[in-house]
Amino acid sequence: MSFTGTFRHTIDAKARLIVPSRLRDEITDDRVVLTKWAEGCIALWSHEHWDKLVAALLEQPHGDAGARRIKRQLGAWAHSESVDRQGRIGIPAELASYAGLHRETVIIGAIDHAEIWDPEAYMRLEQQAPGSFDEVLEGLPI
Repeated sequence: MSFTGTFRHTIDAKARLIVPSRLRDEITDDRVVLTKWAEGCIALWSHEHWDKLVAALLEQPHGDAGARRIKRQLGAWAHSESVDRQGRIGIPAELASYAGLHRETVIIGAIDHAEIWDPEAYMRLEQQAPGSFDEVLEGLPI
């Protein structure tokens, strides 16, 4: 089970976004968790992957200030959303504001989750990313 691909979709007047069908195939219970994520995007998690993330966070010691901050941030910003019959989810206003979303979005598969981006913010990130893809790939233990 993995989230892959790049998709362009628009947010409608009721603040709903269509989840691409390829990504919907990875969602087993018609519910997702949305939360703020790194570099200014919204992360979309299936409940299965969200539960794994939560389990990993619960393994972190309570004395670790960084772990407490991550738990606090992810928990405070997390929203459980239903996928409707047309494959749409609601985008909470505070998450849309955090990510700078208006109408146009880019949805990126990131293996264990998807990321919802403002298209311009995503392009800026890709242009300023340190190291080439090949350099980063060489550093992976695969």
